[in-house]
Amino acid sequence: MPIPRVCVASTNAATFLPPSNESSPDPIILAQQHFEYIESYQVKIISKSALGENNVIRYSYRKPGYVRMDFTEPHPGAVLVYNPTSGTVRLWPFGLHQLPVLNLSPANSLIRDQNGHRVDQSDVGTLLRNIRNLQQGGETTIVGKEILQGQPVLHVSVNGPAGFTVSDVHRSELWLENSHHFPIKVVSYGIDGHVIESVFMDAIVFNIQFPDNFFTP
Repeated sequence: MPIPRVCVASTNAATFLPPSNESSPDPIILAQQHFEYIESYQVKIISKSALGENNVIRYSYRKPGYVRMDFTEPHPGAVLVYNPTSGTVRLWPFGLHQLPVLNLSPANSLIRDQNGHRVDQSDVGTLLRNIRNLQQGGETTIVGKEILQGQPVLHVSVNGPAGFTVSDVHRSELWLENSHHFPIKVVSYGIDGHVIESVFMDAIVFNIQFPDNFFTP
């Protein structure tokens, strides 16, 4: 796996202030607090499902929910864009501005992966909210500080209550980087204890200034 790299690309430092409650004992709450101050981010996602499906995607996000995915695997060149204003997804299966172009609902099975993930629920903010739901009545363990591919991280384990899942996930293992408590590795487990998916995030850029038409090509 490539070494996860994190950088900040905010052009206006006054708009990017860290949360004041750095002493919060709950790293998930702290991660959510930091995410509130992130207006946009771009990351390379490398994921592997329990069925062996690999995905490599350049994932771009801008609040309040714009998403763009540029695929390397398994559909090289494909581009998918979600517009929260219209609530629709545009998909270019063979490359941006190449025919055909499909206009779809985010619930369409054609653009949901093997785990049922939807593009409009794919950002880190949604991930952290789901994990917070697992915490309610469950158990959160701070495993400890570790080094992941040469980078210091905090390893956190969250187990949901007995018999409880959120989007089929019963347990999440997260590795949070130090600067923004952003997850750079997440492993999800089902209620049977088997791995559902492993996700690595590389080359993260925060508060990136996207071109005007980046999410409306």
